[in-house]
Amino acid sequence: MLALVGETLVDLVLEEEDPLRFTGVPGGSVLNTASALARLGLPVRFFSEVGTDWLSLWCEGEMARQGLEPRLFRHPAPMPLALVRLDEKGNAHYSFHRPFQAPYRPEAGGVRGAWGLHFGSLFTLEARTREGLEALLREAEGALLSYDPNLRSPPGPEERDWIGGYLERVDLLKLSLEDARLLFPEGPLEGVRRLPPALKVLTLGPEGAVAFLGEVEVRVPGEKVKVVDTVGAGDTFTAGLLALLWKRGFGKGNLSTLEAETLEGILKGATALAALACTVRGAGLPEEGLGAWRARFLGDEEDLAHGPPPL
Repeated sequence: MLALVGETLVDLVLEEEDPLRFTGVPGGSVLNTASALARLGLPVRFFSEVGTDWLSLWCEGEMARQGLEPRLFRHPAPMPLALVRLDEKGNAHYSFHRPFQAPYRPEAGGVRGAWGLHFGSLFTLEARTREGLEALLREAEGALLSYDPNLRSPPGPEERDWIGGYLERVDLLKLSLEDARLLFPEGPLEGVRRLPPALKVLTLGPEGAVAFLGEVEVRVPGEKVKVVDTVGAGDTFTAGLLALLWKRGFGKGNLSTLEAETLEGILKGATALAALACTVRGAGLPEEGLGAWRARFLGDEEDLAHGPPPL
Protein backbone atom coordinates (compact mmCIF):
# COMPACT_ATOMS: atom_id res chain seq x y z
CA MET A 1 0.00 0.00 0.00
CA LEU A 2 1.13 3.53 -0.80
CA ALA A 3 -0.07 6.30 1.51
CA LEU A 4 -0.34 9.93 0.48
CA VAL A 5 -1.23 13.03 2.47
CA GLY A 6 -2.12 16.48 1.17
CA GLU A 7 -4.85 19.00 0.58
CA THR A 8 -8.11 18.44 -1.28
CA LEU A 9 -9.76 21.25 -3.18
CA VAL A 10 -12.39 21.57 -5.84
CA ASP A 11 -10.73 22.86 -9.02
CA LEU A 12 -13.11 25.20 -10.83
CA VAL A 13 -11.70 25.53 -14.35
CA LEU A 14 -12.85 28.65 -16.18
CA GLU A 15 -14.72 27.83 -19.40
CA GLU A 16 -16.28 31.21 -20.24
CA GLU A 17 -15.89 34.75 -18.89
CA ASP A 18 -19.13 36.46 -19.90
CA PRO A 19 -20.80 35.27 -17.79
CA LEU A 20 -18.32 33.29 -15.70
CA ARG A 21 -18.78 29.55 -16.22
CA PHE A 22 -16.64 26.83 -14.63
CA THR A 23 -16.20 23.06 -14.76
CA GLY A 24 -15.56 21.52 -11.33
CA VAL A 25 -13.34 18.52 -10.55
CA PRO A 26 -11.59 17.29 -7.38
CA GLY A 27 -8.10 18.75 -7.18
CA GLY A 28 -4.98 19.26 -5.12
CA SER A 29 -1.42 18.27 -6.02
CA VAL A 30 -1.17 15.12 -3.90
CA LEU A 31 -4.74 14.09 -4.71
CA ASN A 32 -3.86 14.28 -8.42
CA THR A 33 -0.89 11.98 -7.76
CA ALA A 34 -3.05 9.59 -5.73
CA SER A 35 -5.69 9.46 -8.47
CA ALA A 36 -3.10 8.67 -11.14
CA LEU A 37 -1.57 5.93 -8.97
CA ALA A 38 -5.01 4.38 -8.49
CA ARG A 39 -5.53 4.46 -12.27
CA LEU A 40 -2.25 2.55 -12.61
CA GLY A 41 -3.54 -0.14 -10.24
CA LEU A 42 -1.60 0.59 -7.06
CA PRO A 43 -3.34 0.23 -3.69
CA VAL A 44 -3.68 3.83 -2.49
CA ARG A 45 -4.66 5.28 0.88
CA PHE A 46 -5.23 9.02 0.77
CA PHE A 47 -5.14 11.20 3.91
CA SER A 48 -6.69 14.64 3.68
CA GLU A 49 -9.35 16.95 5.06
CA VAL A 50 -12.75 18.09 3.84
CA GLY A 51 -15.56 20.32 5.07
CA THR A 52 -19.18 19.59 5.92
CA ASP A 53 -21.06 21.09 2.95
CA TRP A 54 -22.55 19.22 0.00
CA LEU A 55 -19.42 19.88 -2.06
CA SER A 56 -17.34 18.10 0.58
CA LEU A 57 -19.61 15.05 0.40
CA TRP A 58 -19.32 15.08 -3.37
CA CYS A 59 -15.50 15.13 -3.14
CA GLU A 60 -15.53 12.26 -0.67
CA GLY A 61 -17.68 10.22 -3.03
CA GLU A 62 -15.39 10.97 -5.97
CA MET A 63 -12.33 9.80 -3.99
CA ALA A 64 -14.05 6.54 -3.08
CA ARG A 65 -15.16 6.05 -6.69
CA GLN A 66 -11.55 6.41 -7.83
CA GLY A 67 -10.47 3.69 -5.37
CA LEU A 68 -8.37 5.94 -3.13
CA GLU A 69 -9.46 4.57 0.27
CA PRO A 70 -9.86 8.11 1.69
CA ARG A 71 -9.03 8.80 5.35
CA LEU A 72 -10.53 12.25 5.89
CA PHE A 73 -10.60 14.72 8.75
CA ARG A 74 -13.77 16.80 8.61
CA HIS A 75 -13.87 20.55 9.40
CA PRO A 76 -17.04 22.51 10.24
CA ALA A 77 -16.47 24.68 7.16
CA PRO A 78 -17.13 24.72 3.40
CA MET A 79 -14.88 22.94 0.91
CA PRO A 80 -11.69 24.76 -0.25
CA LEU A 81 -11.71 25.96 -3.86
CA ALA A 82 -9.08 26.62 -6.52
CA LEU A 83 -10.28 28.78 -9.40
CA VAL A 84 -8.22 27.95 -12.49
CA ARG A 85 -7.73 30.12 -15.55
CA LEU A 86 -5.80 28.65 -18.49
CA ASP A 87 -3.68 30.88 -20.73
CA GLU A 88 -3.25 30.43 -24.48
CA LYS A 89 -0.47 27.85 -23.92
CA GLY A 90 -2.55 25.74 -21.54
CA ASN A 91 -0.68 26.88 -18.41
CA ALA A 92 -2.81 27.26 -15.29
CA HIS A 93 -3.16 30.38 -13.13
CA TYR A 94 -4.82 29.87 -9.75
CA SER A 95 -6.92 31.75 -7.22
CA PHE A 96 -7.11 29.79 -3.95
CA HIS A 97 -9.90 29.98 -1.36
CA ARG A 98 -8.92 27.99 1.74
CA PRO A 99 -11.36 28.30 4.68
CA PHE A 100 -9.96 25.70 7.11
CA GLN A 101 -8.54 27.16 10.32
CA ALA A 102 -8.55 24.29 12.85
CA PRO A 103 -5.62 21.84 13.24
CA TYR A 104 -5.48 18.76 11.04
CA ARG A 105 -5.89 15.57 13.13
CA PRO A 106 -5.44 12.34 11.13
CA GLU A 107 -6.55 9.00 12.51
CA ALA A 108 -3.78 6.90 14.05
CA GLY A 109 -2.50 3.66 12.58
CA GLY A 110 -3.40 4.24 8.94
CA VAL A 111 0.16 4.49 7.61
CA ARG A 112 1.69 1.50 9.41
CA GLY A 113 3.01 -1.10 6.99
CA ALA A 114 2.95 1.23 3.97
CA TRP A 115 5.59 0.80 1.25
CA GLY A 116 5.83 4.57 0.99
CA LEU A 117 4.38 7.87 2.17
CA HIS A 118 4.20 10.75 -0.29
CA PHE A 119 3.35 14.30 0.84
CA GLY A 120 3.71 17.86 -0.37
CA SER A 121 2.36 21.17 -1.61
CA LEU A 122 0.79 24.00 0.43
CA PHE A 123 -0.52 21.52 2.99
CA THR A 124 3.01 20.95 4.33
CA LEU A 125 3.68 24.66 4.95
CA GLU A 126 0.71 25.49 7.18
CA ALA A 127 1.21 25.74 10.94
CA ARG A 128 -2.19 24.14 11.60
CA THR A 129 -1.29 20.94 9.68
CA ARG A 130 2.22 20.39 11.05
CA GLU A 131 1.34 18.32 14.11
CA GLY A 132 -0.90 15.98 12.13
CA LEU A 133 1.62 15.58 9.32
CA GLU A 134 4.38 14.92 11.84
CA ALA A 135 2.29 12.14 13.39
CA LEU A 136 1.97 10.44 9.99
CA LEU A 137 5.69 10.81 9.26
CA ARG A 138 6.60 9.21 12.61
CA GLU A 139 4.16 6.40 11.94
CA ALA A 140 5.71 5.73 8.52
CA GLU A 141 8.93 4.28 9.96
CA GLY A 142 10.51 1.97 7.38
CA ALA A 143 8.49 3.41 4.49
CA LEU A 144 10.00 5.31 1.58
CA LEU A 145 9.32 9.01 2.22
CA SER A 146 8.64 11.11 -0.88
CA TYR A 147 8.19 14.89 -0.97
CA ASP A 148 7.08 17.39 -3.62
CA PRO A 149 7.12 21.02 -2.38
CA ASN A 150 5.00 22.28 -5.33
CA LEU A 151 5.66 25.90 -4.37
CA ARG A 152 3.50 28.79 -5.59
CA SER A 153 5.66 31.68 -4.34
CA PRO A 154 9.09 32.23 -2.77
CA PRO A 155 9.13 30.59 0.69
CA GLY A 156 9.65 32.83 3.70
CA PRO A 157 12.25 32.10 6.43
CA GLU A 158 9.91 29.90 8.49
CA GLU A 159 8.77 27.98 5.41
CA ARG A 160 12.39 27.43 4.38
CA ASP A 161 13.07 25.96 7.81
CA TRP A 162 10.13 23.59 7.43
CA ILE A 163 11.22 22.56 3.92
CA GLY A 164 14.77 22.00 5.18
CA GLY A 165 13.44 19.73 7.92
CA TYR A 166 11.52 17.63 5.39
CA LEU A 167 14.58 17.37 3.14
CA GLU A 168 16.64 15.94 6.00
CA ARG A 169 14.12 13.09 6.41
CA VAL A 170 12.90 12.10 2.95
CA ASP A 171 14.41 9.55 0.58
CA LEU A 172 12.94 10.93 -2.64
CA LEU A 173 12.52 14.59 -3.60
CA LYS A 174 10.57 15.50 -6.72
CA LEU A 175 10.39 19.16 -7.64
CA SER A 176 9.85 21.30 -10.71
CA LEU A 177 12.27 23.76 -12.25
CA GLU A 178 9.96 26.52 -10.95
CA ASP A 179 10.34 25.11 -7.42
CA ALA A 180 14.12 24.99 -7.81
CA ARG A 181 14.26 28.60 -8.99
CA LEU A 182 12.22 29.74 -6.00
CA LEU A 183 14.51 27.85 -3.61
CA PHE A 184 17.82 28.55 -5.37
CA PRO A 185 17.48 31.63 -7.62
CA GLU A 186 21.26 31.88 -8.13
CA GLY A 187 21.73 28.29 -9.31
CA PRO A 188 18.70 25.93 -9.41
CA LEU A 189 20.36 22.74 -10.67
CA GLU A 190 23.43 22.98 -8.45
CA GLY A 191 21.23 23.82 -5.48
CA VAL A 192 19.11 20.72 -6.01
CA ARG A 193 22.18 18.54 -6.56
CA ARG A 194 23.51 19.41 -3.08
CA LEU A 195 20.30 18.55 -1.20
CA PRO A 196 20.37 15.62 1.26
CA PRO A 197 17.72 13.18 -0.12
CA ALA A 198 19.17 10.06 -1.74
CA LEU A 199 17.27 10.62 -5.00
CA LYS A 200 16.47 14.10 -6.32
CA VAL A 201 14.31 14.38 -9.46
CA LEU A 202 13.83 17.73 -11.18
CA THR A 203 11.19 18.12 -13.90
CA LEU A 204 12.07 20.53 -16.72
CA GLY A 205 8.71 20.95 -18.46
CA PRO A 206 8.93 20.19 -22.20
CA GLU A 207 12.69 19.63 -21.81
CA GLY A 208 12.17 16.42 -19.80
CA ALA A 209 13.69 15.66 -16.42
CA VAL A 210 17.00 15.21 -14.61
CA ALA A 211 17.80 13.06 -11.57
CA PHE A 212 20.68 13.06 -9.10
CA LEU A 213 21.56 9.88 -7.22
CA GLY A 214 24.83 10.12 -5.35
CA GLU A 215 27.42 11.08 -7.97
CA VAL A 216 25.21 9.87 -10.81
CA GLU A 217 23.26 12.33 -12.98
CA VAL A 218 20.65 11.04 -15.44
CA ARG A 219 18.79 13.26 -17.89
CA VAL A 220 15.96 12.35 -20.27
CA PRO A 221 14.26 14.51 -22.92
CA GLY A 222 10.59 15.44 -22.94
CA GLU A 223 8.03 13.73 -25.13
CA LYS A 224 6.39 15.81 -27.85
CA VAL A 225 2.59 15.84 -27.65
CA LYS A 226 -0.21 18.19 -28.62
CA VAL A 227 -0.76 20.07 -25.35
CA VAL A 228 -4.35 20.73 -24.27
CA ASP A 229 -3.25 22.01 -20.85
CA THR A 230 -0.54 21.34 -18.28
CA VAL A 231 -2.83 20.97 -15.25
CA GLY A 232 -1.64 18.06 -13.10
CA ALA A 233 1.30 17.14 -15.35
CA GLY A 234 3.88 17.38 -12.56
CA ASP A 235 1.64 15.44 -10.17
CA THR A 236 1.20 12.73 -12.80
CA PHE A 237 4.98 12.60 -13.28
CA THR A 238 5.28 11.89 -9.55
CA ALA A 239 2.74 9.07 -9.87
CA GLY A 240 4.73 7.51 -12.72
CA LEU A 241 7.96 7.82 -10.73
CA LEU A 242 6.49 6.12 -7.64
CA ALA A 243 4.68 3.43 -9.65
CA LEU A 244 7.81 2.43 -11.55
CA LEU A 245 9.95 2.35 -8.40
CA TRP A 246 7.26 0.12 -6.84
CA LYS A 247 7.08 -2.11 -9.92
CA ARG A 248 10.86 -2.57 -10.03
CA GLY A 249 11.12 -3.39 -6.33
CA PHE A 250 12.90 -0.26 -5.10
CA GLY A 251 12.00 1.23 -1.73
CA LYS A 252 13.58 2.88 1.27
CA GLY A 253 16.13 0.13 1.92
CA ASN A 254 17.59 -0.14 -1.58
CA LEU A 255 16.89 3.15 -3.35
CA SER A 256 20.59 4.04 -3.39
CA THR A 257 21.36 0.87 -5.38
CA LEU A 258 19.49 2.09 -8.46
CA GLU A 259 21.73 1.81 -11.51
CA ALA A 260 21.84 4.62 -14.05
CA GLU A 261 20.21 2.56 -16.80
CA THR A 262 17.28 1.56 -14.58
CA LEU A 263 16.87 5.12 -13.34
CA GLU A 264 16.84 6.38 -16.92
CA GLY A 265 14.03 3.97 -17.80
CA ILE A 266 12.01 5.11 -14.78
CA LEU A 267 12.48 8.78 -15.70
CA LYS A 268 11.42 8.10 -19.28
CA GLY A 269 8.27 6.39 -18.04
CA ALA A 270 7.38 9.22 -15.65
CA THR A 271 8.04 11.82 -18.37
CA ALA A 272 5.84 9.95 -20.84
CA LEU A 273 3.02 9.69 -18.30
CA ALA A 274 3.22 13.44 -17.59
CA ALA A 275 3.13 14.16 -21.34
CA LEU A 276 0.04 11.96 -21.64
CA ALA A 277 -1.67 14.04 -18.94
CA CYS A 278 -1.08 17.14 -21.09
CA THR A 279 -3.20 15.71 -23.93
CA VAL A 280 -6.49 16.00 -22.02
CA ARG A 281 -8.29 18.80 -20.19
CA GLY A 282 -7.53 18.97 -16.48
CA ALA A 283 -5.64 16.52 -14.29
CA GLY A 284 -6.44 13.15 -15.83
CA LEU A 285 -5.26 10.41 -18.16
CA PRO A 286 -6.92 9.15 -21.37
CA GLU A 287 -7.81 5.44 -21.18
CA GLU A 288 -6.42 4.53 -24.59
CA GLY A 289 -3.14 6.31 -23.98
CA LEU A 290 -2.85 4.83 -20.50
CA GLY A 291 -3.09 1.29 -21.87
CA ALA A 292 -0.29 2.04 -24.33
CA TRP A 293 1.83 3.49 -21.51
CA ARG A 294 1.36 0.38 -19.40
CA ALA A 295 2.37 -1.85 -22.29
CA ARG A 296 5.43 0.29 -23.00
CA PHE A 297 6.75 0.84 -19.47
CA LEU A 298 5.29 -1.98 -17.38
CA GLY A 299 5.70 -4.59 -20.08
CA ASP A 300 2.24 -6.07 -19.57
CA GLU A 301 -1.19 -5.32 -18.12
CA GLU A 302 -0.34 -6.78 -14.71
CA ASP A 303 -2.27 -5.33 -11.76
CA LEU A 304 0.19 -3.63 -9.41
CA ALA A 305 -2.06 -3.97 -6.37
CA HIS A 306 -0.36 -7.10 -5.07
CA GLY A 307 2.80 -5.24 -4.22
CA PRO A 308 6.25 -4.72 -5.67
CA PRO A 309 8.11 -7.78 -6.93
CA PRO A 310 11.44 -8.77 -5.33
CA LEU A 311 14.65 -7.60 -6.98
